[in-house]
Amino acid sequence: MADGNAGDRGLRLAAVLLGLAGIFDAVAGAADLSGSTRYVSVADGALHEHDLTGWAWLHLAVGIFTALAGALGPLRRRWSTSLALAAVVIFVGLHLFFLTYHPIRTVLVLGLALAAARLLIINRSRAVA
Repeated sequence: MADGNAGDRGLRLAAVLLGLAGIFDAVAGAADLSGSTRYVSVADGALHEHDLTGWAWLHLAVGIFTALAGALGPLRRRWSTSLALAAVVIFVGLHLFFLTYHPIRTVLVLGLALAAARLLIINRSRAVA
């Protein structure tokens, strides 16, 4: 019975980690929308302005989806674990594209999401159909 409790604790921890990463990303996306979403870069002696409003909306949506998928992770169902792992894949993909604009935030939330993915994979065999 102790093994079942350990699996439940692992799934709950994965849910908390994934939920925190999603909430943090959704709040950061909302904050980006309320502030300036324009960045300036210098290349070849010219200034280039980048509008990142679409990225901010995408972070908000993916953050909400990731938090919801994390909340469904501990249901011990294969579909909920698969949904949470899919959310991690989308989350990681989005953040790898955004790494140059917010490197510290990206490293922090990727650590949370990848730790949650590891726990989900470890406990996936205990899920019921």
